[in-house]
Amino acid sequence: MKIYYNGTIYTMDKEGRTVAAVGVEGNRIVALFEETPEIDGAEYIDLKSRVMFPGFIDTHIHLVGTGMALGGIDFRDDRSIDDVMKKIAAAAEALPEGSWLVCEGYDDNQLNHKLTRRELDAVTSHKVIVKRICRHAAIVNSAAFNALAISEDVADMEGGHFERQDGMLNGWVHDNAMELFVNASVHETEESLSRHMERAADAMHAVGLTAIHTEDLGYYNNFHNVFRAYQHTFGKGKKQLRLNLLRHTSIFEELMASDYTYDTWIKADSMKFYADGALGGRTALFREPYSDAPETSGLAIYTQQELEAEVQKARRYGATVAVHMIGDRACEMVLDAVEKYPPRSGRDRLIHVSFLAEDLIDRMAELPIICDVQPSFLTSDFPWAIERVGEERLTYAYAWQTLLNKGIIIGGGSDAPIESFNPLVGIDAAVNRRPFDAAVQYTMDEALSVFNAVRLYTELAATVAERPDNGLIKAGYLADFTILEADPFTINPFNIHQIKVAMTVVDGDIVYSTIY
Repeated sequence: MKIYYNGTIYTMDKEGRTVAAVGVEGNRIVALFEETPEIDGAEYIDLKSRVMFPGFIDTHIHLVGTGMALGGIDFRDDRSIDDVMKKIAAAAEALPEGSWLVCEGYDDNQLNHKLTRRELDAVTSHKVIVKRICRHAAIVNSAAFNALAISEDVADMEGGHFERQDGMLNGWVHDNAMELFVNASVHETEESLSRHMERAADAMHAVGLTAIHTEDLGYYNNFHNVFRAYQHTFGKGKKQLRLNLLRHTSIFEELMASDYTYDTWIKADSMKFYADGALGGRTALFREPYSDAPETSGLAIYTQQELEAEVQKARRYGATVAVHMIGDRACEMVLDAVEKYPPRSGRDRLIHVSFLAEDLIDRMAELPIICDVQPSFLTSDFPWAIERVGEERLTYAYAWQTLLNKGIIIGGGSDAPIESFNPLVGIDAAVNRRPFDAAVQYTMDEALSVFNAVRLYTELAATVAERPDNGLIKAGYLADFTILEADPFTINPFNIHQIKVAMTVVDGDIVYSTIY
């Protein structure tokens, strides 16, 4: 038996409950102790006054994209457009002729600059795609348009928009239009996908993640390569990170017909699709027009009939759906569909649900659904989100406390690489509801207590994952633990995002440690 002791150990089954020690045999918790026991032959693991929780879980990540971003060109931390352009020029110079340059994390709000096609053309003749931080829009250059034979008279497609200025393409492409360029730029193999996954897994262990929900299968040309890379990379004695797989509608039926097997490391989850776009590019779908762009209410990826057909597709296989929705109208469309075609069993997943209304929340409370929310969105979206939607729509924006009050299950995710996959960043955001470099807090009546914020990444996240033996420190549960250098319940709450991880344990094995 292994005995974890000499720390503050939160079980998370009740607010404030701690134990003195935890006994583990193999990959399971077998005992909780009110005092540290003396057991002959036991291996004692000294926490050295650190703080232990159930293993943190992220309910929404793009694993491959995160690994690629960690090893590639990313503008998330840049504050100067000059720095961005220098990075693009340097990266392009190192590429062989005919290559695509793919960049991540461009934030025009943070940089106070919206790139144009002509600016990219002036830097390089390589094909360039710079993804906006939301990953629902991108800026591409003329070489990219030429490579896809897209001319100035191209028409918008269903669920996709080519942006123009003075009647000419300005290089910004949205949602399905962006996917044309993303798909053309992807040339991944099973081996390269495994490398991206390994890089991401190591980084995730370092911030205390023991399990994630990921959605990768519909984006890298061949989902078989992605699935085989999962199998090659994850498992006991490999990268020990538990995966719930959201399965994109574009490959869902073919995947269902395959003979892939699932286990505790790789678990099948809902069929995923998108109902709308993102707030930053004004493609999130609202009932009313944008306050700062009254000519648009956003972008519907599907008509109501098409959306209902997607739900019916999942139901034919006995599956639940996981649907991306930012705006209130997108949520309304999805609720109409899942009420009409309810699941045979399980819970449908509503992803993001950033902007809601009282009637929508009341309907949600009557349905077998869970919500997959991203607290870090608020830290990036404010204050400019107020200009987008106006004060009135803030009443049920990022309404996490209201959802909990209504008895709706919500789990915490990051949507990495869009936001940081560090759960402590998400916990801080759920508690404090402000950008980390600002003192202003927003709609604090929806702020969570520290206990409930931690639950988003432990007990509630395990419920979202349908993993009944995870998310608590409890006898019989999996021995997945996250050990922190400081206690989020006792430090200044504004400093929660700065807490470091001391150790991560998955399946009874230490996979990351700064103390041993």
